Amino acid sequence: MAGDRRWFFGGGVAAVCCLLSGCGNDKIATVEGTIYLDGKPLEGAVVEFYPTHSGGASYGRTDAEGHYELQYNRNEAGAEIGRHKVQITTFADGGGYGQGRKELLPTRYNSETELEVEVKRGHNVIDFLELTSEGKIEENPRNY
Repeated sequence: MAGDRRWFFGGGVAAVCCLLSGCGNDKIATVEGTIYLDGKPLEGAVVEFYPTHSGGASYGRTDAEGHYELQYNRNEAGAEIGRHKVQITTFADGGGYGQGRKELLPTRYNSETELEVEVKRGHNVIDFLELTSEGKIEENPRNY
């Protein structure tokens, strides 16, 4: 009986450690970072990582400090491990419920993105600190 309790306790400790270390899905890694536009934090931007191989996209939104954290799906934070094209946009159409938000970023960061990054196992900090507003800006880069 004591051996059964020790096995149960040891298994419980292992499960808690696994959950805390994020070993639930070995193809996903956590991703966070900061985005600056013209030297200032970019608030309210949508950040999307699209795997260059087949796979699911991840998304996030920047806060007042330009910080974002990616979400892979409703239950998992992060992005798939591997190369990703990155699209960043500030456009929002308002959905018929008021003012939207105009695009502040050139197409080289969204509809014609030049941004590509590598997501590695573990925790990733991927910053975009040198984005500039110079260049062609589409009114609606998503064609909504």
